[in-house]
Amino acid sequence: MIACVPAFLRRAHAGSPSLAPARGATGNRRPARDGRRLLRLAAAALLACTAGAVVQRPAHAAPLDTAGWPDKPIRLVVGYPPGGGTDTVARVLAQQLGKVLKQSIVVENRAGASGTIATQQVIRSEPDGYTVLFATASPLTGAPLTVKGLTYDPLNDLIPVTRIGGGPFILVANPQFPPGNLSELVAYAKAHPGEINYASPGIMTANFFFAELLNMQAGIKTAHVPYKGSAPLLNDVMAGQVQYTLDTPGTTLPLIHTGKLKALAIFSEQRLARAPDIPTAKESGFPDLVGGSWYGLLLPKGTPPAIVDRLYQATRTALSSEDARRAMEARDVVIEGSSPDQFRQYLQAEFKRWKDVTGKLGIKPQ
Repeated sequence: MIACVPAFLRRAHAGSPSLAPARGATGNRRPARDGRRLLRLAAAALLACTAGAVVQRPAHAAPLDTAGWPDKPIRLVVGYPPGGGTDTVARVLAQQLGKVLKQSIVVENRAGASGTIATQQVIRSEPDGYTVLFATASPLTGAPLTVKGLTYDPLNDLIPVTRIGGGPFILVANPQFPPGNLSELVAYAKAHPGEINYASPGIMTANFFFAELLNMQAGIKTAHVPYKGSAPLLNDVMAGQVQYTLDTPGTTLPLIHTGKLKALAIFSEQRLARAPDIPTAKESGFPDLVGGSWYGLLLPKGTPPAIVDRLYQATRTALSSEDARRAMEARDVVIEGSSPDQFRQYLQAEFKRWKDVTGKLGIKPQ
């Protein structure tokens, strides 16, 4: 501040301990107005300095320093309960990603509404890279087509980072259900219209969309019975309350191997190494029935590109580790690690795919 004061005032101040009037050589005081004049000049200079400091202050807060990211724990928000298939995959990634970033990755379960509650939380969070969404298809491509009054737009309110990977659906049925494969199921459904039910975790899930896509392409009608999760619906399939469902290998294979469920087809390009006896849907003449569950990372809109890229590169490194490969393989997750652009294109294609299906079925958000 002193550097801003005019030089003549600094010199005057340096020659006297104060700005009070000095005595002349004859011992008489100089007019008081001289002292008052110096005081006024000092006050004006000080005001000018203060005003200058205000003008020079940045109009906006400094941009986020991405060079030091991350310098505190990262929250990985999962929209499903602890212990489920999605949660276990998220925890595998969190452990390996933490090693790469040398920072704690804390899994936060925000279960409810098929992942939409967790998605809304992440969208509302600060775009600083410390809140990451671990998502599935339901809140991103299912909910926008089936939920009325949804408060977010996943394609615009989130930044895709990477599609971690996923696993194909297996069509499983009650062991007493007569069909033994997908072709026989189609023939049986045509011969018994209105007599077959299938279960899914809800109309916003990929399980439901693929089951309805099968109905459309096969020209059959089976009744949908929605459930609140895989555990209760699988219990009812095993009890014969509903005839079949679609679910992941990690959930269904143990039940298939113990004879509690019967596998009719797998929705993958090739047969699964752990279950080579299960034919693909393509082998039964349905080449479009390829897909299932998948997992991806997304950040809130506005997150700096440097952080998006850093998280993407770190995730790829984490997924390439031997520990991650073995853990994902044990859960029948095929690792992908797509780029942000590839993941965005995938989301856009999936949204269009299921929009066509829901349009043909006459499904409207409700």
